[in-house]
Amino acid sequence: MTIAIRSQRGVALLTILLLVVSITVVAGAMLASQKIVIRRSGLLFNQNQLLQDIDAAQQLAVTLVRADSMLNDTDSLQDIWAQPLPPYPLASHTVTMELRDEAARFNINNLYHDGKVDAAALGVFQRLLTQLNLDPKIAIAALDWQDRDREVYKDGGEEGVVYAQQGTGLSAALPNQPFVSVDQLQDLPNMSAEGLAVLRPYLTAVPYYLPINVNTASPEMLAALVDGISAQQIQGLESLQKQQVIESVDNIWQQPPLNAVSTEQRQLLTPLLAVDSQAFLALITATDSANLGAARQKFATVLISKIEDSNGDNTETNNDGNNDNNANNNEDSNKKPAKTIKVVSQRLWAFEPTF
Repeated sequence: MTIAIRSQRGVALLTILLLVVSITVVAGAMLASQKIVIRRSGLLFNQNQLLQDIDAAQQLAVTLVRADSMLNDTDSLQDIWAQPLPPYPLASHTVTMELRDEAARFNINNLYHDGKVDAAALGVFQRLLTQLNLDPKIAIAALDWQDRDREVYKDGGEEGVVYAQQGTGLSAALPNQPFVSVDQLQDLPNMSAEGLAVLRPYLTAVPYYLPINVNTASPEMLAALVDGISAQQIQGLESLQKQQVIESVDNIWQQPPLNAVSTEQRQLLTPLLAVDSQAFLALITATDSANLGAARQKFATVLISKIEDSNGDNTETNNDGNNDNNANNNEDSNKKPAKTIKVVSQRLWAFEPTF
């Protein structure tokens, strides 16, 4: 009888011990799971905070571009958007923002617009490639990528056949649409990774026609305007950019060696040029430094357009077809054209992009 009681007590004690162990294991698992949930929530909160930081910096970039457009009709290295901005602290976060004039570069989407080839833009791109010791045929392939037909430019043959014979790995037909990114050039024939790295600082892929800003364009970009000119010969114009604002495209034709360009050639190139910019790219970096040695960062590039408002005409017409603002004619003539400034696209990056 005593042995049976002792045996029952042992079983009960063992059962209790097993229950305690089970409860401890379950409680530990629940605690670990709760820690994971808390940590995940903290990470999501920090990520949301970083995204809010990026949105705040994006608004700052738009405000800078808008403020500058109200101050003058040009975009130059002397403007407020071109000056370096100090990091902006937000509690344990820090935000930095840098603006770049995309019109200082050649827009590869200028090669084909309004349903036709832009021969002047094509020539500029070919000369730029030559200056950088790259194959000018890359420009033809970039044009074929965009145009709507299936033939190589100037009856060079069917695109699918020609590029397949060159072993480019391209599909049977090119996309026949604008470039979304400069990185797409790596799919073109004769374009290596090394060549793209050399070319990248001089190109952009804005989704609309973008004239080159002579106030911010590099010597290589300006030298590509005409044949027989090197970047070294444009150093005088580069110095002028740093010293003062070029108020008119006509002013650059007075600078050597561009003053030797014929009137006919100037007329062809002038639509490609401007003294202001219609596109800016903002590089934004948001940093969470709450954990020393483990700072989290998120990057973004934001494309901002600044285009003349086609509806910004202040002139009113009365019923007999005559302007009814003759009395205020001089005042209206001094008004600046309205500019529409907006964010075209925002792209998030896990790592700092090449800017």
